[in-house]
Amino acid sequence: MKIIIVCQTMTYLSGSPLYNYTLAKELAKENDVSLLSSWANNKLKSDLEEIGVKCITEANEEYDLAIVSQRNFPVPKAKRVINIVHSEYDCETPITEGIDHWVAIRPSIKEHLIKEHGLKDKDITVIYNGVDLERFKPINKSKRNFIKVVIPATIDPLRQRMFNYYTSRASKDFRIFIIGKDFGAYIPNNEFIIIKGETDEIEKEIADADIVAGILLGRVNLEARACDVISYIHNPENPEEYEVFYPHRWDFEERHDIKNVANKILSIC
Repeated sequence: MKIIIVCQTMTYLSGSPLYNYTLAKELAKENDVSLLSSWANNKLKSDLEEIGVKCITEANEEYDLAIVSQRNFPVPKAKRVINIVHSEYDCETPITEGIDHWVAIRPSIKEHLIKEHGLKDKDITVIYNGVDLERFKPINKSKRNFIKVVIPATIDPLRQRMFNYYTSRASKDFRIFIIGKDFGAYIPNNEFIIIKGETDEIEKEIADADIVAGILLGRVNLEARACDVISYIHNPENPEEYEVFYPHRWDFEERHDIKNVANKILSIC
């Protein structure tokens, strides 16, 4: 198939960019794939171009399938158009014109689309985030005498309360590693809080953790489970409310292996 994937940005290593990067890599194994977005010269672009994905900034062709996230680019001409909705936040307001079907990456988003945007149940399919299990896998952890908490996230105000929750607990025995691009959240100076920028090898950081933390159910939780690491899903408004994410391995792979996710999306066609 001739497929185009569209998303707001591929300039940083988080959330929707990583979803579309992982999906494009999988679909490109058997399809002609283009990815329309804004770009930086990072791993996302170089990896995709290396396997033949066309990294473009405008679309002038017609496609068999368009998989669209966010609203920043016009919906391309395609025989079938699917809108992927990644969250309940305003930045993920569903596209309603020219869409044949919607995919919600978790059930709560489907409920939100029905209740808040008037979409019909039959027009929405829940297909979870996909993880590359060849990349994210268990490793032998580094030797240490402390609990290592890894928070792979953009350092932004949306996560400020979660950052506060962890940084207030940082100690010699409970060390916090925050890994991601700085978007202005406050992180105090503390020798037991380690801040790292974006890394092209986040799988190593996650696999070496004792605990991984994030808000809502995001990619970091899935990547942690792929590495056999326990993760916590925090309520962004009240991070003291959280649940442990460590589903049975078979169920996890059925829902989140990128091979299964890509096949489920194609089955909508």
